[in-house]
Amino acid sequence: MPWPLPENPRTRDELELTQTLRDFRVVRARPGEIVARRGTFRIVFRQVEPHRAAVLFRRGELDEAPVPLGDIKAALSDETAGDAVRVTSLRAVDTLIPTSLPAPLQDVLSQTADRRSYALLVPEDLSLAQKSPPARVSRAARRSIAGLPRIQVRIRVRGDATLRYGAALLAASWRDLGLDVRVASSNANAVFTRQTARGSIPIARAVDARFVSPRVHGWREDSRGVVDYRSVTLGR
Repeated sequence: MPWPLPENPRTRDELELTQTLRDFRVVRARPGEIVARRGTFRIVFRQVEPHRAAVLFRRGELDEAPVPLGDIKAALSDETAGDAVRVTSLRAVDTLIPTSLPAPLQDVLSQTADRRSYALLVPEDLSLAQKSPPARVSRAARRSIAGLPRIQVRIRVRGDATLRYGAALLAASWRDLGLDVRVASSNANAVFTRQTARGSIPIARAVDARFVSPRVHGWREDSRGVVDYRSVTLGR
């Protein structure tokens, strides 16, 4: 929750805040909290660790909270809060974009990416995994790893905690095959991001899951993962 907001928002949260604050007046802003008002309607964006936010939601202390990573199916089956879970399919693909890697290494990364495990652990839906190459192609790519140039793949993550988690999973699976792949904050030669266009190495389609209180009416999330709070009203 950066403040002041960047001129060119890049993450979903930055875009959502920027769009909301065009129509709401900021009453208070400090690290971790932004309070805005339009007429008598007040909205508070608060930075809370996701598992803590889920607890506060169950207590009725929050009207909206993210479903923690890896908890979508568990949340949907929760007797207390399952009916409040909203899962939105996004118009985006989690994808790895090599920026300065040799073509043979790019090909091996694409042919050996563990898309199925990623889909099971991040969006938690195997059907969202992007198409993998035939098994014989993947086997041939694994055999070729020993002959590749010894280049460390350093992945910079562009996005939120979901993408950082996903990038770490992919990096670990590639290391298991003998590739030197790391998530890095500097000197990156690849970027892991969520985008609408097909990327160089598409991994899985993206979803967003949130708890939304039954007293919140008019709540809609678009295919970018952005909620238009101008349409929201509160009931009892």
